Order: sequence, then structure tokens, then C-alpha cells
Amino acid sequence: MIVDLICIGNELLTGLVNNTNAGYLARQLSSAGIAVRKCSVVADEVEAIKEAVAEGLRRSDAAICTGGLGPTDDDLTREAVSAILERPLRLHQGWLARLETFFETRGYHRMPPANRKQALLVEGSTILENPRGTAPGAVVEHGQKLVILLPGPPQELQPMFEEQVLPLLKARRQGRIMLTKTLKCIGLGESLLEEKIKAVGEWEQPSLSLVARGMEVLIQLKSFGEVEQAAQLLEAATDILRAALQGYLYGEDEETLAGVVAELFVRRGLTLAVAESCSGGLLADTITGIPGSSRFFKGGAVTYSLESKRLLPGLSEKLLQEHGAVSAATAEAMARGVRDFFKADAGVGITGIAGPESDVSGQPVGLVYVAVSLGSSTEIRELNYAATRRAIKERAVQAALTLLWRRLSAGNAP
Repeated sequence: MIVDLICIGNELLTGLVNNTNAGYLARQLSSAGIAVRKCSVVADEVEAIKEAVAEGLRRSDAAICTGGLGPTDDDLTREAVSAILERPLRLHQGWLARLETFFETRGYHRMPPANRKQALLVEGSTILENPRGTAPGAVVEHGQKLVILLPGPPQELQPMFEEQVLPLLKARRQGRIMLTKTLKCIGLGESLLEEKIKAVGEWEQPSLSLVARGMEVLIQLKSFGEVEQAAQLLEAATDILRAALQGYLYGEDEETLAGVVAELFVRRGLTLAVAESCSGGLLADTITGIPGSSRFFKGGAVTYSLESKRLLPGLSEKLLQEHGAVSAATAEAMARGVRDFFKADAGVGITGIAGPESDVSGQPVGLVYVAVSLGSSTEIRELNYAATRRAIKERAVQAALTLLWRRLSAGNAP
């Protein structure tokens, strides 16, 4: 099965609202073996919606529309689909009664007249229940094709899609499906990673695409065919890449670098503490965002000023004067100091200049030092990032997690 996604709303085109629905739906559909041919973002205009739906019906098995089901004059998805399918809009008495009850239970004397249009359905539609909002979804059959209308708010769209739409689409799949797998790599740029992949040879299936995301590179494999055949092709390619990318491949599919590092700490029975300057606590926030992180994470310190750095064991006034706050020596002392302070097995130190301007030292914006103290040794990396303040902080955290992952996964931990 192949589908088109049509995201409707002027707010998406101006950037007032982020289009999170497209990513969510694409991930859900891909996981179910359903390919997305095209994703369009169109304005709240009848002609624009009609054009996108018409193309979807021509080229794909289903056109999934999100948004434009509200009560205001610029909510025009129903009207556009009614026009393109040449089917009138009919008032759904059951939904109208539900709307009236909805407003009555919330203290309104009467339902606003504008909301009446939310009870209009394209003739022949199957209603999709929406207990979380006032706009019902709908499925409209057009020959062998489907037009599916979903509300725009994610808290309404997501449960409606998972509970009512996805089972329908899975049931209509033919024998051939699309299977995907994502391999996640760190520590090697996109072009060098591609060289390593090309060195193992080429294959027609599965197809392969690379996406750089910060310091990570994602490799997505897509395989088409009968279920068993597609699965075999995907697994064979995955095994080849696992062997070729050892030392860089940290996880697959929904795994995250922080989650993998957390699992390694728990498995080895080790503990961690962190001292952060330019990253401002982002590493600690990333780690504590993982359920169960209390099993290995002892604590952290945001030593943003010189005064706070001096509070760490081993970080003396003399060291700061000789080497500066942003230096390999300071990062190393921060990692060792926070490790000693919290009595942890491992310590991380991050110091750098996130910008947009340098400090009194005049060192370049984007200069970051990351240190990991584990066992009897401390590893230090000097990094230079040409990026925004936020991106520098995020990449410093990725660098720290990468160092931890390498140490723990290589078996060098005590």
C-alpha cells in the first residue's frame, strides 16, 4: 500500500505551528510496511486541498488529510473533499447531538452556531470517533481508494490514527510490503561512512539512505516485497553493515545514544557523575530523561563560573590561572573532581565557549573540551564547532556520550 500525506493549514506554511503530524504519520506508516509516496503542506484553500487530494487519489492507494476540520471559516477540508469526490455534505445527527452535549456539560447555554459545521460529513463517510475533541475524523471510500480525514491537534490525531485508521490500512495491504530499519552511527562523518558502506559492495535491495543529525549519521534501509522475502533482504544487509561499521554503530531503530550508554552503565554496575560548564546541565538533563537513570547516575554540577569550578576537588586556582577555564587541563580536573565529589565510578567534564561571542580569553567560539574519567585513566577531546549556541551545547553532550559509549562498549571499563 502507498499513501499520500496532505497536511492542511496556513499556520504550517508560516511556521506558526510545527508540522509534527507529518513525521509522526510517516513513522507509523513505515513501521506498518506502508510507503509514503509524498507529503504535501497546503494552505486553507479549497482549490489547493482539491489539487493535493486529486493527485493522491491518482498516484496512491490512500490520501490522508490532517487539519482543516475545525469550526471556523478557514477550515475547508470537508468542503474540498466534497467537491473533488462530487458528494454532498450531510449533517450527522448523532455527532450534532454529541456536540450540543459537549458544550452543555461545560456550562455553555448553547452550542456556538459555528460548531454545527463539525457535524457535516461527506456522503458515504465512515465516522472516526474523537473522544478528545469536537471534530470527528472520517474515512471515505472512492472506488478502491481511500480519503481519510484526521483532525490537526496531535493529541486528537494520534490516538485516532493508531486505534481506528492504522488497523484499517493494515487490513487493506496487499502481499508486497515495505520494511524499514534504521542504523545509528556516531564518530564518523556522512561521506566517510558512505565510503565504508560502499567498500562492502552494492545491492539492489534494500535501498539505503544516509541522514546526518548533529554528530550522528542515520542509515535507513528500505526493503520491498513479500513479507518473508523483504525481511530476509533487510536482515542480510543489516548483518553486513553491523560487521562493517563496528566502533561506529551504536544502536538501531528507536535506540538513542543516551539510552545505550545508560544500559551499559547498568549492565556493568557502574555509576556516573558530571560537571558541566558551557553545556549548562544539558548532559545531566539528557541522562535523567531516561527512565531508571537513578540506578547509575549519582549527580551533576553546573560549574558555570570560575568560583563554582574552584569548589570541585582538584581544581585549584593555580590550574585555572595557568591553563584557563576553557582548556584540556580544566576539563580533566572537572571530570576527576566531580567523580571524587560524588564518589562515582566515572566522571565527565565539559567546558567550552558556546558563543555567540568569546570570553575574556579571546578563544574561538565553538571550542569545547570534553573529558571522561573512568578507571585509572582520563580521555580528553578538543572539539571545534561552527554552530549556534544551542547546537554547540548539544554537540558537546553528544561528544561526552560518545566517549562514554566507546569506553564502556570496548570493555575498557573496570
